[in-house]
Amino acid sequence: MWLARSKPILLLLTAWGLSYAGDLAAFTAASVYAYRAGGAGLVAVLGLLKALPGAFLVPLVTSGSDRVRRERLLIATVVPRALLLGAAAAAMAGAGQGVLVVVLVGVEGGIASAFRQVQAALLPWLARTPDELTSANTAASVLQSAAMAGGPAIAAGLLAIGTAQSAMLVACGLVAVAAVLLTGVRPLSSQAPAPATGRLKQFRLDMAAGFHAGVRHRDAVALFVPAAAQTFARGVLNVLTVVIALELFGLGSAGVGWLAAVLGVGGLLVGALAVMLVRGQRVARSFAAGVAGWGVPMILLAFAHAPYWPYLMFGVIGVANVFDDVGVYSSLQQVIPSRLMGRALGVRRGVLLLSMGLGSAVTPLLIDAWGGRGTLVATGLLAVVLAVAFLPRLTAIDGRISAPGPGLALLRQVPFFRPLPFAIVEHLASELQPATYEPGDVVIREGEPGERFYIIAAGRACAAKDGKQLREMGAGESFGEIALLRRIPRTATVTATSRLEVRTLAREVFLAAVTGNPESVESAEEVVCTRLQAG
Repeated sequence: MWLARSKPILLLLTAWGLSYAGDLAAFTAASVYAYRAGGAGLVAVLGLLKALPGAFLVPLVTSGSDRVRRERLLIATVVPRALLLGAAAAAMAGAGQGVLVVVLVGVEGGIASAFRQVQAALLPWLARTPDELTSANTAASVLQSAAMAGGPAIAAGLLAIGTAQSAMLVACGLVAVAAVLLTGVRPLSSQAPAPATGRLKQFRLDMAAGFHAGVRHRDAVALFVPAAAQTFARGVLNVLTVVIALELFGLGSAGVGWLAAVLGVGGLLVGALAVMLVRGQRVARSFAAGVAGWGVPMILLAFAHAPYWPYLMFGVIGVANVFDDVGVYSSLQQVIPSRLMGRALGVRRGVLLLSMGLGSAVTPLLIDAWGGRGTLVATGLLAVVLAVAFLPRLTAIDGRISAPGPGLALLRQVPFFRPLPFAIVEHLASELQPATYEPGDVVIREGEPGERFYIIAAGRACAAKDGKQLREMGAGESFGEIALLRRIPRTATVTATSRLEVRTLAREVFLAAVTGNPESVESAEEVVCTRLQAG
């Protein structure tokens, strides 16, 4: 399996799974602790605090992710989280510390929300092709499901035989291990940092650019509005899970953790199916199905009373969550330009956290007005209606991203571009410039300075040195790299032998891409040496 061969992706995804499991274990333990200390109202505060700090912290953290090494940024967010959870565990040792525990765990959860966004911005620098990128997102979602099952299950087990404090300590340990694993993550290519101005001005510019690319852009809107309905539903369910377990179905304190764990189990069961289904022309529509899949079980949950029914419906929500998660990230990574990825995903997540916080905040009011079951129906309908409303637009997005453009396919035929991450190749495709030559036209001339790299899109050309023919070239072949890499004049003359269509890259763009990846440099040097020896 390609994942086993890609150590950076494997380490990143494992760290993500452990980090998320720790976050959920902490939230489960804190929810039970808060419910006992202050009822559903204090649990709602916990959900609100998990969202509101994140709505500010995630855009703040990710605003710099296009100018710093993203793997280091992840470490810088995970370490403080472990410290916050350790402090929450210590606070649980004293009496009357419900508010302090809620604040500490809420802030930790807010910071934790940045992980998935920075990870999504980093993955295009670790994956080589769109399919590999989608597979990495699927693996991330499956590991997320494992964390959704494992984290709350660990908390539930410890709550059943021990205390909330012991569950919090284990959560702290999981997050700490994630920080250690992240030290082994290295991108395939170095990233050219985005330009920066003054800090405050730059932050405003980052927020504006991120909002446009991640929320306001035509395609981004279709991927945002249904997601906002889903995060609102998640916020409602964060509070309602406790109510469902303790009041509606009488499942006991441990039931809070087991319900959250079953949600993760549902995702694990469909992981292999998601790998096969969420690709090609089904990526954005899988996201729509996932959002609707959140709503339908919530509606059905309101019309049953059997003790097994919540577990079944939470499992279905877990299935839907995989398709929602993989579909939206795989779509966004191909809709948003790589140079804006970190900022766009960060701002988008910040707004979605406000939606989740709003869901948690209004749930006690909705319960007072409509009861727990009425709240489930209303929230589920909202998710289903918005998913259906944006389905035509999401179908159009699928049609565009399912088939890579001709420039991307052409670049992949060049040997020393194949090792490059998807983010770089996507950028190169946007920099390609077309040129056409008639039979007999000289494309490059021996002895002249080299300014561009050439890939043949159609037609044929001949390379010659000192009047001696070296080789003939056709579609998919390239030339011009020797002068650029060795910084010497052109070593041969290339002439069109038929109508010739080429795509070209400027020297600076070409060199930045090739020299940023060791495998690409090695492959390019092999090509250069072979051609110089032949000449």
